[in-house]
Amino acid sequence: MQIKQYLYKQKMRNKLLDCFRSSGIYLTVKRGDRTIYIYPKIHAVVNKEKENCTEIKFTLLNGLDPSEVKKKMFVFQQYFGRSIDLKGDLKKYVLTIYHSALSTNLVYKFKELQPYLESIKFPIVVGQKKNSRYLVLDALELPHVIIQGVSGSGKSSAIRVILTTLIKTLRPEQLDIYCIDGKKAEFQLFKKVEHVQAVVHSNKHAKNILNHVCKIMSEREDLQETFDVPHIDDLPEEHKQKYILVAIDEMYEYMDDKAIQEKIIKIASKGRSVGIILLLSAQRFDADVIDTKARANFNIRISLRAVDRVNARLLGTDGAEKIKGDNFGRLILNYGDVEELQSPHLTYEKAKKLLNPFFVSKGNAKEVFEDTENKTESIVNKAIEKNDNKLDFFL
Repeated sequence: MQIKQYLYKQKMRNKLLDCFRSSGIYLTVKRGDRTIYIYPKIHAVVNKEKENCTEIKFTLLNGLDPSEVKKKMFVFQQYFGRSIDLKGDLKKYVLTIYHSALSTNLVYKFKELQPYLESIKFPIVVGQKKNSRYLVLDALELPHVIIQGVSGSGKSSAIRVILTTLIKTLRPEQLDIYCIDGKKAEFQLFKKVEHVQAVVHSNKHAKNILNHVCKIMSEREDLQETFDVPHIDDLPEEHKQKYILVAIDEMYEYMDDKAIQEKIIKIASKGRSVGIILLLSAQRFDADVIDTKARANFNIRISLRAVDRVNARLLGTDGAEKIKGDNFGRLILNYGDVEELQSPHLTYEKAKKLLNPFFVSKGNAKEVFEDTENKTESIVNKAIEKNDNKLDFFL
């Protein structure tokens, strides 16, 4: 077994040296008529069977341009396959070679996710990594989420994965969700869920929701000041507050409304410490759709197949425009690091079945604003009026 491991490591070392040679990542020294090639130093080859990958650590020589390493990524892929990651800085690099490719038929299974959710306060399920492990991020540590993707890329499924997991993980006493649905389609599934306080569509009602959330934000800031705490989680038990998620689908439907944009900027810049998180989705997120100042505050940027290279680069998810049309759920994530992942597929029907235990009974169902021809406004029922955060903006 040891001989086999030794031979494998030597094979990987030699392959990497060949890769350096082909990509021109080396220095040359003249000694008489001879030209000596000096390659980056390979420190270790580690086969991580549990993580389904091999890591090779190497260091660039002084005088080698680090930007050339990134430019030659295609050469590394030619030698080691597409399922690789290459991370590093000026000198030190780690090449990770995954032993299997990302799944193209990944189905959502909540039980598989549960071990990854245990220590996370506000879980955002992104997808499965190349090492077959799931990546779940904490929105309290990395506040606010942007999801972009063209029609048919898997954006709706990715949103269902995030919301369904949140609802199944956090109790109604821990989380309130407000949904603003630009096309009256994506969030209808969630309107009877106990956690969901409202599902609205029109600009007027969207502004009412955002005004209400900003009011809550201001009240929580006063509590923080009173008790001198940096985050609402640090408040005394008798003043504990729910987390809040504001989810806006088809963001471009509201791009011309300055008041909505201003509220989004305010929540994006101040929401984290008071437990209020934004989730925005659209086919694209250029400056016409969202203010640049607001976009800068979104720490979790998910791009399924992007409209074009420009829109992929705006989120720092270069390569998302190259995702093939049949790679449903394939995405590029930027959360400081940039990774390619596979989002699990969750159909509307399966999500509805999973959410069924959280639906309120028909008699107590929360009413939501609907845009009708005569612009009639709905009235929130008594069950909502008794809530501590009474939705008086409906009245």
